[in-house]
Amino acid sequence: MSKPEVPATATTMDEEAHHTETVTMKEKFFHHWPAFMYCGLTSFGGIQLGLDLGAIAGFQAMPGFLQIFGFPSKVSVIGYGINPTVQQLISSLMLLGAFLACLLIGPVGKYVSRKWVLFIGCCINHLAVILMMLATDLATLYAGRTIMGLSVGILDVLPQLYIHECAPAVQRGSLLGAFNVLVSVGLLVGSIVDNYTSTLMSKESYRIPLGLFFIFPVIISVLLPFMPETPRWLVEHNQVEKARKSLIRLRNKATSAQMIEAELQEIVTAFETETALTQGSALFDCFRKTNLRRTLLALGLLTCLTGSGGVFILSYGTYFFQVAGQTNAFAEVVGMTAAGLAGTLFSMWLITKIGRRTILLFGFATQAVSMLIVATVYQFGGVSAAAGRSLVAFTIIYLFFYNMCIAPYLYLCAGEIPTQRLRGYTLGMAIALAFLWNWVASYTTPYFLNPLELNWGGKYGYIWFGSNVIIVVFIFFAVPETKDRTLEEIDEMFEEKVPARKFKNYKCVRSEHARAIGMHIIQDKQSEGHSHVETLGNQ
Repeated sequence: MSKPEVPATATTMDEEAHHTETVTMKEKFFHHWPAFMYCGLTSFGGIQLGLDLGAIAGFQAMPGFLQIFGFPSKVSVIGYGINPTVQQLISSLMLLGAFLACLLIGPVGKYVSRKWVLFIGCCINHLAVILMMLATDLATLYAGRTIMGLSVGILDVLPQLYIHECAPAVQRGSLLGAFNVLVSVGLLVGSIVDNYTSTLMSKESYRIPLGLFFIFPVIISVLLPFMPETPRWLVEHNQVEKARKSLIRLRNKATSAQMIEAELQEIVTAFETETALTQGSALFDCFRKTNLRRTLLALGLLTCLTGSGGVFILSYGTYFFQVAGQTNAFAEVVGMTAAGLAGTLFSMWLITKIGRRTILLFGFATQAVSMLIVATVYQFGGVSAAAGRSLVAFTIIYLFFYNMCIAPYLYLCAGEIPTQRLRGYTLGMAIALAFLWNWVASYTTPYFLNPLELNWGGKYGYIWFGSNVIIVVFIFFAVPETKDRTLEEIDEMFEEKVPARKFKNYKCVRSEHARAIGMHIIQDKQSEGHSHVETLGNQ
């Protein structure tokens, strides 16, 4: 694809279009406060994923839960055991439901807008929670877990799509970081509530944590009608005037008409160019021409989410600490989750300072070392108090760097890479694949940890050490740098087949040209209006 000629005025106009990007870091994050507010509201959906990981995982170590869905056990320190198959299905059925939901995001997005798909996810959540609260048999519990997965999938993907399609480039990374902060908040809240209800010898031990699942979907449902639709979805559906109004609502009130028009023109030009280069089914377009590279990168990045070993720690942390001989497993998981939340909060600042590639490389290298130490200490440290402290310490270190360097950036990069027309399909497939890999990990982890099976305990970390090393190589050679780039600039670089190592310093001509045209349109309108006023005055 040849690069378009840039008019003589383009450079000046582009400099003017980017003038607001020179504000201070504090202003960068809060300058367009409406986008922060609306994207922050949708991000409450992330709490649901965190609650599921934090609360449901703890049920497997609650006597009140195990009285109904487990069995008495003399070898267990809490007096009850749970069948490994039941463990697998409790975690994996949710992941399978989420997998199906993610695959449907793209096709459904052709007909239903982003915010109303989010509303559907909230409604599905309520049905799932009611089923799990009323369950007295495994079949009803499994049905609730599968339906909950559908909701979690929607409430995981849609907030991220909304952020990608609404936030300015300088805000996008921090807002995705905020989404992951709320996932960590959900984890922490779920773990804390589990810690206080775990001693209840009744159904309330798990029904109280389940009640938390109602709160934020209700808040989202009530406020959704007052939110703007994403401008990029509206452009994709030939509603340019509505897209302009949406941009005005999402940007600071002081933003000039020239700036709004420049951004809108960039979105429209990029969408028209991408549409001209593709044809047929959007799903199949994900695997054609330059989109194949983008799809494979998005799929690879979210495969790395499971490859990091996060499921081992997040879904089975409480159970792992118990089988490792720790007597205060619930409290230790609360501490681990709090450290993870601290890491996610720090990532919101870090993401504005350092490139995506550098942070990912450092994060995966640190996780590899942490997993190696956990496995080695468990194998050779015995059951001493010092060994136990080391296990807990490096598990906490692992989760801190997972939340600071891994989870926010993998989701961010996977969402930045696809084109606008294919973002719902590609990100949906990528997150679906992540849920599928998480299902595989959840399904197999009990075999490695459970004393009735392989009984590896912490030696399971050796597998994740090797996996993290492989991921470091993948990130180094394949993942481009997208920090502070608009989605349309990223489109242009992929269409021009720019190598990953050159993304950081590449100059995007087409995007600059489109912004300049947008500025010029407004200037012409203002000039015409001024000339008309002068003519009337002369008459």
